[in-house]
Order: sequence, then structure tokens, then C-alpha cells
Amino acid sequence: MKKHLFVLLFALVLLCTTGCAGNGQRSDDAMRFVSQMGIGWNLGNSLDSTSNGRSSETSWGNPLTTEEMILDIKAMGFDTVRIPVSWYLHVNMDGKVDEVWMARVKEVVNYAYDNGMFVILNTHHDNIYYDIGGCVKKEKTFEASKERMKNLWMQIAEEFKDYDERLIFETLNEPRTPGSEKEWQGGTPEEREIVYALNDVIVETIRKSGGNNKDRYIMVPCYGATNNIEVLKEMRLPDDDHLIMSVHAYSPYDFAMNGDAPGTFTDSDKRELDALFGALNEVFVSRNIPVILGEFGATNKDNLEDRCAWADYYVRGAKRYNMCCIVWDNSNYGVGAEYFGLYNRREGTWYFLELAEAYTAAAAKTE
Repeated sequence: MKKHLFVLLFALVLLCTTGCAGNGQRSDDAMRFVSQMGIGWNLGNSLDSTSNGRSSETSWGNPLTTEEMILDIKAMGFDTVRIPVSWYLHVNMDGKVDEVWMARVKEVVNYAYDNGMFVILNTHHDNIYYDIGGCVKKEKTFEASKERMKNLWMQIAEEFKDYDERLIFETLNEPRTPGSEKEWQGGTPEEREIVYALNDVIVETIRKSGGNNKDRYIMVPCYGATNNIEVLKEMRLPDDDHLIMSVHAYSPYDFAMNGDAPGTFTDSDKRELDALFGALNEVFVSRNIPVILGEFGATNKDNLEDRCAWADYYVRGAKRYNMCCIVWDNSNYGVGAEYFGLYNRREGTWYFLELAEAYTAAAAKTE
């Protein structure tokens, strides 16, 4: 994209204050909606896997998803299932989604939806399909990326347009430039503008598809689904009243993500969580823009008691501001980094029953 265009776009962003992030005060309809979603669970490393074409669902080590699995999740007290889906390997040269893949996605959605749960459906590991880094460099790539995502979401929206509001669409997952210097620090101003533009295109496409999509709730992220408050203060949302802010927060980082750091949940960690939730409230919730923490979790360090204490504190802290939390579960069992396994999908049992109960009990508590 031409440099002078980015200068103009960035200047417009700088003119906005935190109020621009909220696009002003809104009705509280979306807030009431999110308050019904309870606590959620991610079907991670299944439909979002990116190997082996049509059989990709099992390529990262998990079995085929079944309705029985989802019923176990519901029985534990989870009210919402987020279904990450990667699409780019399942489209042809013309951008048409493989019919078998679309049917399988719909089948898994129905496992939760038909059993009365809320469902979040997204585009997950598709960063290469819309190529944010390339969009910054070339306007041609930017236009092509917008067209690809428009075409993809036209098909998703058409397939699900008759579902009621319990199905929530999420435009993008952690949209970023992989390998870039600021990949996990909120990106550059130019990269963030690409994310804003893609959100705009996708939301507009969903709305134009008709049916229940005209007022379906849609989750939108900033660059990388960052929880960097300074970046989120300049977040530009699409001009739409049925939006939910999507944020990922494996926090505090050393406790939750760093497999080499101590596994003790400290008072300092509590203060960090308090500050995060308070800031998200100030930037979004106080303006009636609900927040869903679409991914959170704490990797296993043989510290179950501390993880249970953390889960209770995290979920209750978010709940004070009406934020819905969706725990990340990749079914990866072990000790160290990225071991977020909670439910054993092969055995139909819980790796950490006490932790699962801590999540759902905290969500059910009334302060």
C-alpha cells in the first residue's frame, strides 16, 4: 500500500481518543447478551489444525470431535464452546470452500448448538491467507487479502445465516505478521490499520448476507488479539452496534505461559490481573462494549493447587466487569510450555478435574 495512504490513516487514528475505540456510548444490549454466555471452553488443535487436507482435524494428535465430548464439556458447567477453524487449506483456487470441510464444521458446531450452548466460530490459523505483512508493503496484496476474506466469510455467513444469536462469529484470530519484530507486542500502526480494515470488510460481508446475520453478534480483535492496553486504546471498531471485543490474555505471562518460570501464583500476579481487568473495563466495558477473553489458560507446571487458585481469581476478576472467559484447551498433556490440556478427548475424562471445577465454580459464584 502506498506510504502516503498509511500516513493519512494513521493520522486519523491519532485524532481518536479512547472514545474512538468505543465509537461513543452504546446501548447495553450486547452487555446483557455476553452476561448469558457464562464460561467457555476452546476446542483447540482440532479443526484449526493445518496439516493433511481434509483429514486435518486429527493431524495434531487429537481424535475426531464427537457430540459426547461436547456433552461432557457442558456437563462440567461450560456454557460456551469456541470452535477454532482454519480454512485456507480447504479452499480451491477460486476461493470456494470444500463442501466436505464445510459440512464437517457445521456438524461440530451443531454438537454444541443443538444442545443449547453458545458457539463461537472463527477463522483461526489463516494469517497467510490475508497476509498482513504483505498488505502493508503492497496495495495489490491488501486488495487481494480483503477479497479473499470477503469471499470466505460470504460462504460461512450463508451456511449459518439461519442460526440464532447463540452462534457468534469471530472475524479473525490473532491477526498478525508471523516472525515480525512486534508480532506479540501489538504490531505497528500500519499493521493495525490492516486489521481494522479487514474487520470492516468481514463485518460488512456478514451483515449483507441476510437472515439472522443482520444483527448477529460478532467478535473482532485488534492486532494479535493483544491485551496491550496502550494499543487497545486506539482500537477502531467497525461502525456496528452488535460487536464484542476479542482479547487473548494468558496472564500473568510468567505464571501462565512461561514454562521455565516458577509456578507459584503470587500477590503480584493478582495485582497484574486486577490492573488488566480494570483497564479493559475503562477502555471498553464502561462504554457498553463487552469483552470476551477468547483464550486464556495456565500451562501445567505440576502446580495444580496454584492453577486452581489462579483460575478462581482470574474468572471472578473478569466476571466483575461482565467479561466472558474461554479457557484454551489443546488437549496437550505434560509439564512445561504449551501444556494446556484440560479434557482428555480420547478417554472422555478430565486431566485435571479440580481445575475444570475451579473454572466453572468461579463463573457460577455471585460476589
